[in-house]
Amino acid sequence: MQADLANLIRLQDLMLRIEAINEQIAAIPAEVARLEKALLESQKEVEQEKAALADLQKERRRLEGELMGVESRIQKYQAQLMDVKTNKEYQAMQHEIDNCKAERAGLDEKILLEMEEQEKGSDEARALEERLKELRVRTDEGKKALTARVADLRRDKDVLDADRQALQKQISPVFLDPFLKTARQRRGIGLVGVRDGLCGGCHVRVMPKLIQEVRRSTQLIACETCKRFMYVVDDVVAAAPAPGPQGTPEGDAGEAADPRAS
Repeated sequence: MQADLANLIRLQDLMLRIEAINEQIAAIPAEVARLEKALLESQKEVEQEKAALADLQKERRRLEGELMGVESRIQKYQAQLMDVKTNKEYQAMQHEIDNCKAERAGLDEKILLEMEEQEKGSDEARALEERLKELRVRTDEGKKALTARVADLRRDKDVLDADRQALQKQISPVFLDPFLKTARQRRGIGLVGVRDGLCGGCHVRVMPKLIQEVRRSTQLIACETCKRFMYVVDDVVAAAPAPGPQGTPEGDAGEAADPRAS
């Protein structure tokens, strides 16, 4: 019983580590998507700035076209001044010329403002393009790092999975099957330690009589509250093998600790 129990504890630890790796692998696509989203947003900013710059250029050309028209009218009116016969006609023509000059001044000011806005837009577009260039490099590097990370995680998982399969063969089906069923139903935690009279899964006090039954029994006994199988931590620690050369027990039978046990 003790050997199977110790192996179940080790098996649960392996299963939890494998599940943690699966969660990390599953989170990688979201990280890739975040990098790509940031890049797309930066590209969109560049495109919007270029579109705004194109609008400014288009408006400037329109104003310059209007200015050419006004200049043509001024020249036309000035030429006609030579042909007027009366002072009244002269004043009327001069009034038209003055109006055109006022319109020209307004257009000149608008064009100057458009030129200033266009220069600012060009500077902003260049800055955004430079930022986009840098972000492309960081995105590529980040995606490569994440790809390498997935490969490392999968290698680690393969090693752990091989250990899990080998360990499962050492455990009697009488203990293994109910443990695996309970672990599937309890978010990976099918076995919990009892310490200081409390269940390590639900933290509810376990009756002393039941604790003694867990100690003496030749089968797995479940907590009456959380339905996970129990073992007495002190008993398992006392029965654990002596530390190996590296200071690590050859058969780790420590208490499983995982937030999913709650």
